[in-house]
Amino acid sequence: MKKIYTVSLLKKLKYAFFITTVLFLSIFTSKGQSRNFGIVFSENLKGGTTLLGNTLMYSSNADGSVYTVAMNGNSVNGNSFYDNGNFGLTNMQYIDIDGSSGDGAGTRNSSSADLILPAGTNTIKMARLYWGGRALKSDFDMLDPLNQRINIRKGVSGPYQQYAAHQLNQPVINTGLSTEFSLYQAYVDVTNLVQQNGSGTYTVGDGTFSKGTGGDYGNYGAWSIVVVYENSNLNFNSVRVYDGYQQIFNGNSVFTNTILLTGLNVPSGALANTDAQVGVIAWEGDARFKEDSFKINGNPVSNSINQLDNVFNGTISNNGVHVTTKNPNYTDQMGMDIDQFYVGTGYGILPNASNATIQFVTSQDQYFTGVVTFVIKMKDPIIKLSKSVTDANNNQTAQPGEILTYRLKGKNIGAGNANVTALTDPLPSTVTYVNNSLMVNYGPGVIAGIKTDAAGDDIAEYDAGTNTVRFRMGNNATAIAGGYLEPADSFEVEFKVTVNTPSNGIIPQIVNAARLTVKSDALVDFVDDATAVINPDGGSLPVTLTSFSASLLADKKVKVAWSTSMEYNSKSFDIERSSDGVKFKTVASKSASGNSTSKINYFINDDIADVTSPIVYYRLKQIDVDGKIAFSKIVPLKLKKGLGNFTVSPNPFINNININIEWDKNETTVVKVYNVTGAEVVSKTVMMIKGYNFIAIDELMQVPSGSYILQFNTPNGKLFKQIVKQK
Repeated sequence: MKKIYTVSLLKKLKYAFFITTVLFLSIFTSKGQSRNFGIVFSENLKGGTTLLGNTLMYSSNADGSVYTVAMNGNSVNGNSFYDNGNFGLTNMQYIDIDGSSGDGAGTRNSSSADLILPAGTNTIKMARLYWGGRALKSDFDMLDPLNQRINIRKGVSGPYQQYAAHQLNQPVINTGLSTEFSLYQAYVDVTNLVQQNGSGTYTVGDGTFSKGTGGDYGNYGAWSIVVVYENSNLNFNSVRVYDGYQQIFNGNSVFTNTILLTGLNVPSGALANTDAQVGVIAWEGDARFKEDSFKINGNPVSNSINQLDNVFNGTISNNGVHVTTKNPNYTDQMGMDIDQFYVGTGYGILPNASNATIQFVTSQDQYFTGVVTFVIKMKDPIIKLSKSVTDANNNQTAQPGEILTYRLKGKNIGAGNANVTALTDPLPSTVTYVNNSLMVNYGPGVIAGIKTDAAGDDIAEYDAGTNTVRFRMGNNATAIAGGYLEPADSFEVEFKVTVNTPSNGIIPQIVNAARLTVKSDALVDFVDDATAVINPDGGSLPVTLTSFSASLLADKKVKVAWSTSMEYNSKSFDIERSSDGVKFKTVASKSASGNSTSKINYFINDDIADVTSPIVYYRLKQIDVDGKIAFSKIVPLKLKKGLGNFTVSPNPFINNININIEWDKNETTVVKVYNVTGAEVVSKTVMMIKGYNFIAIDELMQVPSGSYILQFNTPNGKLFKQIVKQK
């Protein structure tokens, strides 16, 4: 919407009525709640990012139907005559593709979009669901936790999973008046959900947004998912994801917001245009109003549908092409942008650069920035850093006053030397460093053992002023500079912290990120980050664990599978099971690979014939050759009554039947119906999704009354149920 109310603009409007409205809004605008951009993912990997999402509202005709001309008004070049405000005239209504019955009965709105990933095996590293919109306080008080929830499911049918926002930001307008409203953004981590379900269609709904006419601001509501993935078929990339919530608007002045991207590893040679890509999620940009722009290193970004002076225009686009893999498929989202741009050439990204700046600019159209992704091709990485955390009580949950041990392992996996090797670990405010706990376990050219906390006397120190731990590793490392790691050289260090006791007694999730930096022989900087998390998910493994899952098989067994991408001195894995998620017992052991830098897959089949609990929990206990242990996160598995259980309704039936069945994976299967003589009367191929499936069999209208056998074909056998047709 147009939010910069200059005198010249008002003259262009030529409607004196709007002057009073504009002044009224300006006087009572207050409580702007913004959040500075910060990094939420940083890693050098073979992979990238992708964005998907959709609007949850549409511009309505007087009869309630979709004003399709407006919803597709920006289809040609990104510009349009329409917006979601139109000075208080646009009537915005809910999109609801799942209807108002069945699983859709509980959602006020819903839409879907497809997650499309590259060919090959993709490992989901991070997934976040963002949603936002305009909410009148009289409709939805966004301080109420019940209004800070969202529903999501894989596929277009079946039950939703409801999530509460991890964080919500909401500038408030007209504070204290009956017209008070907020323009909010919320997010929740959905990494586990996307890891379990992979690519395909995701449906999101039940967002809290006001509908109808919304004044000059206009009503809007939408959602987006940011996904980071790893794929061994791709080039190594520096992958960064930043998020925040900032208003791009400053009254009558040109306003610029700048974000510095750091830790990049740009190749020394020239980039192709497709070697770098930036993605943006923004709110409240309009195709109707211009003078908003987006720059990289001072160079304006644009393409055929995101013009230089109207980049944020309600589009969901991928490098100048409208994204169509969504339902409904409108080109104007009426209040949200999800755009990705190739920026490898023409944007001042220099060879060997480690930083880049991005700028959001406006001189007329207000908008809010929410997420920035940046992926750029890099030289083959030379270093790999992994990090784990274990707690003194060995129960994978941090307790007040408990001592945590962080262990960091680095390795040069490239063909050249890694020089000036430096490890930096800024500690979070949730912990306190334990004095004299710096330890080198092993490393080339350095003496193992305890190091002092003081600076200048050995290869490590603790800086109390910045709450930072530092190690300088490698051959010829000194008290001032790091040494070099030859190819295949590795090291391990550790230190301890104490968990702080918060005033409310509740320990938050403790996230600790470290960075390893080196220089190549050509003095090119290389960076790798590693993060360890404890409470509520437990500590990360000393090995680099890329996946851990449990799935139910047909013969009263559970397949427990995991993969590692790197192992150092790893001896074995104990697979532990629990019926309550607290007390675990070992059900199997598996020898580890010892030392590896390649992906290794493991699995065991656990016999659960004697298990009576409805849910079982699994975790991995990883044991090093020196006897040190660490635990994975805990994975719950709901036990089914058996694959042969599914429901058919109505039964007896007259014309058709509906089948409700839970399925283990996405696949195609065949449903057949036989009469009592064994003759096949119906054969229907259906697409099953992982989770609950609702299947209609309409091909039984012409068969005579009597008893029939319904059959499902599965890789593990056939499922049967008797059905009866009445006259």
